[in-house]
Amino acid sequence: MDAVLLNIVGEIPIVTKVWAIGCIGFSLLSTTHTIDPTKMFYNFDLVFRRGQYERLIYSLFNYGELSWTSVLDIFLSVNNLTILENSFPQKRRYCWMILMLLTAIIAMSSVEQPIISLGAILHENLDYYQMKKNERDMNFRILGGLNISPLIIPLYRNAVLLFVYKSSWLQAAMTIIPAHLLYYCDDIVNKLYDIDLCQTPYDYIVNRYF
Repeated sequence: MDAVLLNIVGEIPIVTKVWAIGCIGFSLLSTTHTIDPTKMFYNFDLVFRRGQYERLIYSLFNYGELSWTSVLDIFLSVNNLTILENSFPQKRRYCWMILMLLTAIIAMSSVEQPIISLGAILHENLDYYQMKKNERDMNFRILGGLNISPLIIPLYRNAVLLFVYKSSWLQAAMTIIPAHLLYYCDDIVNKLYDIDLCQTPYDYIVNRYF
């Protein structure tokens, strides 16, 4: 059993592994009140105008208090993120993409307060990016042989946010707009104009000067 568990953990790429450990760790600290659960709440004004920068870190790993539900959420997220991370030949490009997404999410949060944690929003964007980039391969069929795009899933989630939880359009847009813009820059612009707008600063310097 221990060998199986070690093999499963060993197959998880480094960035996803660090994120999963952080989520479980912070959930445990929140559950035992080692960290005040209210400190897990992210707010743009509290972070960037009052200097409570720890809220930014806490929110990235905030999946609620430790429970079977939160563990299942983290497990499912790890599966999705493992596939996405393994699709990148360079870890630095994947990390740079995450940083750009997070920057866009934070910029949007300066206008409207997010209704879920930054970590959850970031995962929603990564999930959308993966679906968008592999849309043809991820199509599924229903009765009658009709192909359904996987993008219907984030659209459904946004509809729930808008009409069930009564969130604003900007709060719902936070879960897909940053990823949609990143996909456009990374895939469409690159194919049309052969310009890599999403390359890391390191790759830009190496390709330009060396």
